[in-house]
Amino acid sequence: MSLTWLETEGGPFIVVPRTALPHWSGTEGDYDRACEVMDFVGVLALPGGAEALVLGDEPLSTTYLPEYRVLVRWCYAESEDGVADIIRAGIPIAEWEEGPALSTTGELVMFDAAYFGTEVGTLTGSAALELAAGRYRVDSASIEPNDLTSFRVHRFVELA
Repeated sequence: MSLTWLETEGGPFIVVPRTALPHWSGTEGDYDRACEVMDFVGVLALPGGAEALVLGDEPLSTTYLPEYRVLVRWCYAESEDGVADIIRAGIPIAEWEEGPALSTTGELVMFDAAYFGTEVGTLTGSAALELAAGRYRVDSASIEPNDLTSFRVHRFVELA
């Protein structure tokens, strides 16, 4: 299975409900707030009650595995061969750290936080995260099957 990896221009990724994309102001203000997130993930409030998830820490290549509702961040590995299998094998045995809660109106869009939400699909690449409307906790873990391979993963756990 080939994975599609997204990159930023050096800043964090932001994950915003599709319905709230017009509210993300990129470098006009929201980007600075996103850069203040020092944890692996953080949540920012947006106008109209929407929330955005920030992937903090480092600007790592990132992809989404929808069957597990997991964002995968590439720390290091020798090649892309078998990455999906490594992640699938690591998810059940990972030591998950509970993260912040995020509310969404449905589908989320991940993109470089420096861009305006209105530029998604035209000036910047993005990935759609198919989630039902609701509230999710975003847990984090490391998957490191050997000394040469490390991925940071974030899963969306549906809350009642």
